[in-house]
Parts: sequence; structure tokens; C-alpha cells
Amino acid sequence: MNKLTPIVFFILLLLILSFIFFSQSPQILLAQKLINEVLRPFESSISIVRNNLMFWQSVILNLKNIKKMNEALIDENLELYGKLEKLSELQKENRILREQLNLSKQNIIVKSAGIIGRDFQSNRAFLINKGSNDGIRNNMIVVAQGGMLIGKIIDTSYNTAKVRTILDTQSRIAAITADSNISGLARGLGSDIIFDLIAKNRVPEIGELIIASGADGLWRRNLIIGKVKEVKSDDSQVFNTAGIQMLVNFQELTDVFVIDQ
Repeated sequence: MNKLTPIVFFILLLLILSFIFFSQSPQILLAQKLINEVLRPFESSISIVRNNLMFWQSVILNLKNIKKMNEALIDENLELYGKLEKLSELQKENRILREQLNLSKQNIIVKSAGIIGRDFQSNRAFLINKGSNDGIRNNMIVVAQGGMLIGKIIDTSYNTAKVRTILDTQSRIAAITADSNISGLARGLGSDIIFDLIAKNRVPEIGELIIASGADGLWRRNLIIGKVKEVKSDDSQVFNTAGIQMLVNFQELTDVFVIDQ
């Protein structure tokens, strides 16, 4: 390997000297000039072609990008249009429901739901086909058409929710008579409901509407509970009581409305 090194070095040196010598000769310079003159038009044409190719390549790439952007914008616009349509339908449905429930002047959200299971024996609870996936939460109020108070959401799953009706013994509603403004407490008895804790000197009229007063902060004001069916006044009792006639047959209910307080 060491013997070859001087030979290789010598050959490289000769090549470099030959290049330097011949590149400076008039003949080589003239040849180079002639070749440059001949090739100059071709170089110009090649440069133009290359620039055109780069230009059109850039145009094609930009067109592809523009097409992709347009497709993305179209998809986005379609999605937004669908959401607007759905929102418009929900707003329309909500307005119609509020009007049906006599709540059109109140700024509340209303959702319709179907009853899919119930306690037929006492009507103290039932199951609806809307749940947390539909925005249903515990303590939302459940009503029937006309704003008739039915109960409250007490348990939710993804697609269903359980309603405790105002007939349940755990149900307590601060109430008032619509005309005479007599305050009391609407209390569930299991299969019936009474208007309790009426002041001894106040006697509601038979047939008078009893509505939620909202004084307890748990039930929305003006929702209808029922009508005064009978009044019970006993000298041995501190308060008067009144039976409440329900305006809705719970066993015949198939659809209800859930409102957000």
C-alpha cells in the first residue's frame, strides 16, 4: 500500500498540471468560447422551459390545495347548515311546547318525552325515554300539557330518567290558591294529594285552582297542581286542609314535558 502512494500522487499531479496548462491555451479558450456561444440559446431555452415547468407545477399544486380547501369548506358549511337547521327545529319545537304548556311568556327550555314504564298501582313514579344524553338532569320539573304539574326527575341514565310524581309521600310543594291567595303545602299521600297547613282563618273556595307558589325555591311558580275538592276544618286541628282534585289522569298519561328551572 505504501509503494502505491507516490505513484498515485504523481499521476494526480500530472493531471492537475495538464489541466492548468491546456485550460490556458488559446485553442482551449477558443473552443470553450465557441461551445458557450453555441450552447447559449439552448441554455436560455432550457431556462425558460424550466421556469415554465416550475410555474405550472406551482399552479397545479396550488389548484390541488385550493380544491382541498374548498372541499373542507363545503363540508364545514354543510355541517354548520345542519346544526343551524337542527337549532331552528329545536327552537320551533320549544316555542310550540311552551305555548302548549301555557309557558310561552316564560324563558324556559322544554323537552318532550314519552313514558316507557310506570307504577300502575299508585302512580308514584314512572320512567321516560329521555336521559342525560338529551340534557335531562335531576330535579328538572315534569309537567303535562297545559302546565299541569306531574313531578320531578330523581334519577337519570344515558337514555332514560325516573320521575317521582307529586303523589309520592316524599313530595312537598309550596302552594297557593290562584284567586284567594291562600298559602299552604301540597303534600303527596301515596295515591292522592292534599292541600295542607292552611291558616285556620282562611278557607279556600271549592273548585279554586291550586298552583305552585315558588316560595320553596324548588318548584316553578304558577304550575297547576289541581283544584280544591273539599275543605276540612276541625277545631281540634291547628290548620285547615283541603283535598285536591287532580286535573290529569296519571294512568292515562303517555307523554310529558320536562322543563329546566
